[in-house]
Amino acid sequence: MLYLIGLGVWNEKDISLRGVEFCKQADSVYCELYTAHWGGDLEKLEKMIGKKIRKLKRKDVEEESGKLLEEAKKKDVVLLVPGDPLIATTHVHLILEAKKANIPVEIVHSSSIYTTVARTGLQIYKFGKTGTIITPRKGYDSKGFYEIIRDNLSKGMHTLLLLDRDMGTRKGLEILERIENRKRRKILKGRRIVLCSRLSSEHERIVYGRMEDLRGKDLPEPGVIIIPGKLHFLEKEFLETLG
Repeated sequence: MLYLIGLGVWNEKDISLRGVEFCKQADSVYCELYTAHWGGDLEKLEKMIGKKIRKLKRKDVEEESGKLLEEAKKKDVVLLVPGDPLIATTHVHLILEAKKANIPVEIVHSSSIYTTVARTGLQIYKFGKTGTIITPRKGYDSKGFYEIIRDNLSKGMHTLLLLDRDMGTRKGLEILERIENRKRRKILKGRRIVLCSRLSSEHERIVYGRMEDLRGKDLPEPGVIIIPGKLHFLEKEFLETLG
């Protein structure tokens, strides 16, 4: 049997009791930490579950997933995933492959960036499509997220912008402003936005203000930028408390 267990959004204390129980009962426990940032300590988690955790690389989960599935045919195998196990397409594909091989799959959900952004007071159901700000590199179009913002704003919806690995909010804002400055019709000038860093941790930071005033704010990764759409009066009141 294959178990996909979410580690939660921040550290080893975010895993559920149900997840810990499955880990203790499993024959093998693996983890992947490349699909999202995780601020936990694997050694502490190993002590919690009483088992060694083997860290997998991208190729182990994607290109060579057959080895993991072959083991799951005969044993109880756990794959620990940062955040929630069904956020990344990689894990959805793994589940489909397991089902094709008639391998039972158990999923244990956990907190992720898609739940913790509610900490801003913005209502989850009012978020539109998510965008990702990628570090510009040759051969990759990193401007797609700007059109996502434009489309969401036209519908009055909020936009969650994920940031590339090792990218703080200042770098993310620089890329955002660079693309905005190339556009004839500005959609972000004077608009108030939200910067979030290390949500659900003791180091959590949330800042609300005009984009021009926040460009010098370099909140550490993992972070996100939120472009609010049309605000309900309760959302507006909550955001004002963030300063």
